[in-house]
Amino acid sequence: MIKHPFRFAASFRAIALAAGLTALSAAGAARAEEVADASADEDGLTLKTGGVEFNLGGRLHLDAAVFEHGLTDGSDADVRRARLEFSAKFGDVVTVRVDREFAQADGWRNLWLAVEPVQGLEIKGGNMIVPFSMEDMQSSNAMALAERSLANSFSPGFGLGGSVRYAGEGFTIAGGYFTDALDDEVGQSRVRGDGYVLRATFAPIRERDSFLHLGAAYEHRSFNAAEPPRFTAISATSFAPSLAATGALTGASNLNAYNAEFAYARGPVQVQAQYIAAIIDRVAAPSLDFNGWYVGAGWLVTGERYGYARSSGVPSGARIDKKGGAVELNARYSRADLDDPALDRGTASILTAGATWYITRNIRVLANYARTRTAGLSLAPDASGNLGVVRFQLAF
Repeated sequence: MIKHPFRFAASFRAIALAAGLTALSAAGAARAEEVADASADEDGLTLKTGGVEFNLGGRLHLDAAVFEHGLTDGSDADVRRARLEFSAKFGDVVTVRVDREFAQADGWRNLWLAVEPVQGLEIKGGNMIVPFSMEDMQSSNAMALAERSLANSFSPGFGLGGSVRYAGEGFTIAGGYFTDALDDEVGQSRVRGDGYVLRATFAPIRERDSFLHLGAAYEHRSFNAAEPPRFTAISATSFAPSLAATGALTGASNLNAYNAEFAYARGPVQVQAQYIAAIIDRVAAPSLDFNGWYVGAGWLVTGERYGYARSSGVPSGARIDKKGGAVELNARYSRADLDDPALDRGTASILTAGATWYITRNIRVLANYARTRTAGLSLAPDASGNLGVVRFQLAF
């Protein structure tokens, strides 16, 4: 039993940060008699010296959007993501990753050290994506649409902690202990409390042009009274006002979250679905029961295939060759339910259709149209709206 959660969380945070800074110092001190290789390509700037490989990359997402929902309308054009990403690999055993976001909700993203003592086994510590949600674990560079689904309102996003993952033949199993992330993300509060997470995936089909993915996860967190959690359902663009939000859930003591996921791809077609439920226990008040889900499909019109990341157990997006020129069509329906008898914050849903042009492997343009709807909000009438967003994306 942890008698002093504030002290424990602070100590845990300090240890994880110290590990990350120590790894960076080691990377800077690595020496070799001569530089073996230096190159710049779609994977960023890479330098290999001795048994160490350094890489500097990043991502730039430029969005322009118009939107209206109920009595609210507007337009905006701004930087959605502007991120620098540094990594260092020491042989095949140790990897260090440091990402810094400079656009919306700026701050640290990945800041971790990972060790792979044997093939398939990874031990990681620092600030990282919590291994809970398939959609959360997919890179924003490979997302089918401009924003993640409404189910993502209940996923943990980043967290500060430690995890262990084993990837076998056709399956993965991961678990870890986490506390609050270093910084907020758009639509996701850094406050998630302290607790553990478990995730398992099974891929009975893994062939050159097809895969079948099944996954499930469980998360348990406990909260400090002074830092209550909150949940927000963002729209189909981060520039539009949020569709629904709980506000700070005062008195929250524990969270239990459940996740079920499915994905199937064959040739140029992929379908993906996910369901997340979050139950929040409160002191001297009824528990709250929220949930979100989505189902989506993609079609690579030009005939490319979809990839699967076996080591992490997630679909990895369209597989684009160096020549580029691919075209993809996508559609998704997602819903978030914040309607509970003890705290009515209504429901939100989004139907989104999108088209993506992959100019090259690391440059693409997205255009999305979304139909939004909210119902049952205690402080606002039912409303629907329309939204359009265009993104220019550079990943290097």
